[in-house]
Amino acid sequence: MDIIQPVAGGTGNGTIKYMASKNLYAIGVDSDQALSLPQYASAIITSSQKVIDVAVLDLIKKNSGGDLGGEDYVGTLANNGVALAPFHNFDSKISPALTTEIDQLKADIASGTVKVADYTK
Repeated sequence: MDIIQPVAGGTGNGTIKYMASKNLYAIGVDSDQALSLPQYASAIITSSQKVIDVAVLDLIKKNSGGDLGGEDYVGTLANNGVALAPFHNFDSKISPALTTEIDQLKADIASGTVKVADYTK
């Protein structure tokens, strides 16, 4: 199976369109692209999402408590600032065992049990 994840915002949409035209697969980025590009949902397995509403609410809560901040906000699995979109058209193709493994991996990353590379440090 050929899968690509064009991490390029809206400019990656052409890649997803191409993958759909060739009956190949893509993983969306930034938003749930199966919803934002429904015409290509047949090619979009899932999307890695920036959960912007969580970031905005966290900032409002912080500011309303008197902390005016100044530091960067980093969305993580631990603070729900990033997420994996539903599998939509692929739900029946993703085994319950794989879903369980994915959920466990997300939990392990969020708790710090599994370390991911941080190239910003």
